[in-house]
Amino acid sequence: MTERRILVVDDHPVVLDGVRNLLAGHPDLRVVGEADEPGAAVRLARELRPDAVILDLRMGGRFSPETSASVKAAAPGCKVLIHTSSEENEPVLAALRAGADGAVFKDGRDLVTALRTLLDTGEGYLDPRLRGERAAARGGEPGRPVVDPLSPREYDVLCALALGRSTREIAQELFLTESTVRGYTKALLTKLGVRSRIEALAVARRAQLI
Repeated sequence: MTERRILVVDDHPVVLDGVRNLLAGHPDLRVVGEADEPGAAVRLARELRPDAVILDLRMGGRFSPETSASVKAAAPGCKVLIHTSSEENEPVLAALRAGADGAVFKDGRDLVTALRTLLDTGEGYLDPRLRGERAAARGGEPGRPVVDPLSPREYDVLCALALGRSTREIAQELFLTESTVRGYTKALLTKLGVRSRIEALAVARRAQLI
């Protein structure tokens, strides 16, 4: 039996314990490290070179889909499995666009199956419930706008706008310049087909992006 090395990344100790205990029943899946924030995840991925990383989609109170790309750059060849409790579709799609290999919900139902699919077949794995969401997003639903996919940073800006943040506050939170935030905001308005932040938020809610 080939042993696979797993790095678990989550900022909730209860989730870390749950994943550790679940994988303990599967000798071929060994947890070799744990991290609770993106920076530590990247560092440990570089040091430990795991076969797979179970990556929390939301840490520190915000979605971080771009962490997928950073982890894969730090440990080339590793598989990144997004682990989410959110029913919001766009953050998962953003993480997949950033390089994640699959995504499952945190109820543990598909975690082992997903890991073995990624590691044994090299194919991606998407929780069946998420597959349904993605199909709906692509095909459209009555009353639900179909919008161009948002980049991870555009999605971060959209979430900040939904919280009522100003351009200056968004720049400080995301470590960007105000002009860069304005650029992302302009791109958001274009993709959503609107001319104001208020309209953008209304369309984003109807499209179930926030």
